[in-house]
Amino acid sequence: MRVIICVLIYGLLAGIASVFANEPLGQEEFNLGEIIVTNRRASFYSGRATENVSVLTEDKIKDLPARNLSEVLSYITGVDIEPRQGFGRGTSISIQGSDSRQVRVMIDGIPLNNQASGQVDPTRFPIDNIARIEVIKGASSHIWGSALGGVINVITKDTGTTLIPHGSITNSFAEFHTRNHNADLSGKINELGYYIFSSYMESGGEGARDDVLEKKAFGKLSYDLGNSARAICSFGYSAADVNSGEFPADSTVRWQAQPYCFRYGKITWEGHIFDAETIIDVKHSRQDIITRSYLSIDTEDPFWTTVTKDVLYELSINSTLYPRGRDLFVFGADFDWGGLKSNIYLSEEKTLSLQAPYCNYTLRLGTLDFNFGLRYDNNSEFGQEVSPSFGWVYHLDDATATLIRATVSRGFNAPPLLWKYNDDVALGIAPNPDIKAERAWVYELGLESKLVTGLWIKFSLYRADISNAISLAENESGLLYMKNFEKFRRQGADLQLRIKVTEWLSFFGAAVFNDIENRATGETVRGGGKPRQGFDIGIEYKSKSGFAFSLLGNYNRWNEPADYQPNDRKMLLDAKLSQRFKHLATFLNIYNLTNTKYWADYFFPVPERYFEGGFTINW
Repeated sequence: MRVIICVLIYGLLAGIASVFANEPLGQEEFNLGEIIVTNRRASFYSGRATENVSVLTEDKIKDLPARNLSEVLSYITGVDIEPRQGFGRGTSISIQGSDSRQVRVMIDGIPLNNQASGQVDPTRFPIDNIARIEVIKGASSHIWGSALGGVINVITKDTGTTLIPHGSITNSFAEFHTRNHNADLSGKINELGYYIFSSYMESGGEGARDDVLEKKAFGKLSYDLGNSARAICSFGYSAADVNSGEFPADSTVRWQAQPYCFRYGKITWEGHIFDAETIIDVKHSRQDIITRSYLSIDTEDPFWTTVTKDVLYELSINSTLYPRGRDLFVFGADFDWGGLKSNIYLSEEKTLSLQAPYCNYTLRLGTLDFNFGLRYDNNSEFGQEVSPSFGWVYHLDDATATLIRATVSRGFNAPPLLWKYNDDVALGIAPNPDIKAERAWVYELGLESKLVTGLWIKFSLYRADISNAISLAENESGLLYMKNFEKFRRQGADLQLRIKVTEWLSFFGAAVFNDIENRATGETVRGGGKPRQGFDIGIEYKSKSGFAFSLLGNYNRWNEPADYQPNDRKMLLDAKLSQRFKHLATFLNIYNLTNTKYWADYFFPVPERYFEGGFTINW
């Protein structure tokens, strides 16, 4: 019945909207910033966004000393990745001091957060098949539902457009017996376009039980159906054998092995329905994760083995209209079904379903843009949520291209199924059958300006008042469990500066401050990979001859408890040197340039200084 109601709401919105439909927005109407899709679920210029949005393009990613999505995200101001030892190690994401599970991570709009922890491990995804990364900092529940901390949407490369195939081959070699190979190919035969990608990485690691083997692939097909309609099919695969390395001597478990297999894909139809640009997606993801724990560094027999299977199916219908030829109206609905199995924590499979209609309207009135958003989520396990949003952006009509943004929204975050249903307390972890979704009113204010020639500045403030906030607690039996607290307040600011000295040379710097407080006790909330302070610095040089140099520094003071023995109030420096020719590019990456001893948790120190060199051949 709820599914039928959502479909009827969608049909009603389509009928009403078609009355006001007009011509699509011309480029001259929206001429600020880059085209993005994540904050409206439709093509939109970032300079018109009322949210705090960051974009990394393919060219920018190529200039970074990075091998996977985790390392790329660590260079985005306000997106914090807790460093871990070695290659391919699982890590966490924080945006504006959020928990990792509060950040919704997607590839081409496919949700990746699992129902075991609510998180996504970004080390599992390659970067050479990425066209751009879009990040919304702050609650995005009026668009995407459960997303209290923000949204990261990885948009992959499109299929080719030429009969003659274009492609590239990249090989790199690093210390610790590390090698990385990847290749991609794209083209088009008549109406059929294609893009394929594959990668292989292995590393011996720094010490015993520290080796990693990764295999990743991605493919996309598109077919032109005529009348501006197109069908698209994509599939991604990521699998690895990851060993943890040796844990400290005082640890009961001395090392772990975590092989995983991650599959995701979708089938898309793009066209017009009732004069509306419409996209219909059928999405799927499956995560199979095995964790084997060992009591001795020398043994091959695990003390225990955990097998987890997480599955998601989603149907999304999204339509876009352009009332008055200036405004933007987006409406649609998501229908989800998810399931979780575990050989230890669950005696039977647990499932949930979700129905969620949504809409948002952007109204342009001269130098002022207003956005109104609304989404209704009906979750079979965690109830109903209504998420309104109102924001505006004011454009100063002067040479500084100054923008002032403000947004007020209601966000929420649903906990993962495992926290509610875990029925094996042998490992000291108890379920919470009464756990509720977190809810928050979120306030954001921002300014962006080119004050003088060559100087760009961006300043943002945020505050989130979270009720039913979830954090780790201990029950009367001494078991750990996830508990709803009355109210947490998360607030902070970030400042970014970029100075363009010449056409080829620029400097940048950034500062981020976060504070998370339990309002009932006045205590700072600790743990969970949340930074209190962060500073970024960088130098970028690009010459006409194709030579490029980047020096990037990152300082984070993590919010970890004292028993983690953090050694984190230090700057980590990375560098990249590259030379590009017509069909060849060579590069040298230097990680941890100053050989700094650094960790947020003494279990996971970052590797010592090491080098990676390689080349790319493209045609």
